[in-house]
Amino acid sequence: MKRVSLFVLTVLMILGALPVLAQENFTEGPISRIILIHIKPGRTTDFWADVRQNLKPIYEEYKKQGIITNYGFFTKATTESADDWNVGLRLDYQSYAALDGLAVRTDPITLKFYGSREARTSAGNRRIENGTIVSSFLIRQVDPRPMASTTARP
Repeated sequence: MKRVSLFVLTVLMILGALPVLAQENFTEGPISRIILIHIKPGRTTDFWADVRQNLKPIYEEYKKQGIITNYGFFTKATTESADDWNVGLRLDYQSYAALDGLAVRTDPITLKFYGSREARTSAGNRRIENGTIVSSFLIRQVDPRPMASTTARP
């Protein structure tokens, strides 16, 4: 029994040390939510009108209130298939901790902007008519640390 407990303890110690070993190569930075969107054919003007009228003002308020540090949109010049993404959105957060309770902090802003939950839902449904989300994921910026100095041996 002691042999099994010692083995389990050793495995847990090794697994616990792995994140520390990985971080010796870089310093962790801010977090970004990346959303890749496929704009449906013939809906480009409607998509960008929605961005200007609805999303951008909301993201500006998120930024003003410190919920996000920044945001941005980007486009893709090449496509691999007819359903490939062609517009991306980046929402920047200070850290993973900034994602805790995110809906509690953003809900009042979007409700104030749209006026009601029904109006917000309706806008979301119209947004689906313009494009579809291909992918959504979190990334973390990292800054590679300098190489450890090595001493030349004769």
